[in-house]
Amino acid sequence: MLAYFIIGIFLFLALIVGSQALANADPGKILKGLRISAVVVSAVLAGFFILTGRFPLAPPFIVAALFFLRNKPLFSSRKPSDGQTSDVHTLWLAANLDHDSGEMDATILQGAFEGLKLSSLSRSEIDALYREAKDDARTIAILESFISRKYGEDFSDAEAEDDKDNRNSQRAGANGGMTRTEALAILELTETASIADIKAAHRRLMKKFHPDHNGSDYMAAKLNEAKDFLLKG
Repeated sequence: MLAYFIIGIFLFLALIVGSQALANADPGKILKGLRISAVVVSAVLAGFFILTGRFPLAPPFIVAALFFLRNKPLFSSRKPSDGQTSDVHTLWLAANLDHDSGEMDATILQGAFEGLKLSSLSRSEIDALYREAKDDARTIAILESFISRKYGEDFSDAEAEDDKDNRNSQRAGANGGMTRTEALAILELTETASIADIKAAHRRLMKKFHPDHNGSDYMAAKLNEAKDFLLKG
């Protein structure tokens, strides 16, 4: 009779622990709470049966306690996977985009600001770089995206606006500048990617980086360019 009373107490305690975990609405905490409860209840019951001389009843509870103790997720935390990044090189910039955070930066390769990071420049300095590099459509695309992300606006320099139509026509034919390595990196794919993999990766990333979803025109264009390049290859 005493054994049933003790079992009831610990089952009640286990229920309380489980209820608290459920209240937190965190699946990880719920699972952890249930495992801890199972370990405690199994260990206490095994000890009780051993102390009262009921040895045949103890082994199942010992096995149960060991099973939950050896379950690694109870004691180890899962490390987050490394984020994916894309590197894009132009005549003027070596740019890097973090796919997880959406943050981008670039090292300037030539001109008055050679060796500096885009993020270290003032708005007027970025405008000056823009005018320096206006003949390179790929560099201009990166600068426009960077300005939009940092300042929340489009580039409005009058001289640049005069060249906008010309840049757009150049950009439309820029596929020849992309390499297979770059295209695979942009779509987060490996060399073994199939046509289905390419299309699936393009759909997934477009949902994340499309301008309608707070993405950028530049990244959406690069995703389309990478998909077209790989499918043609």
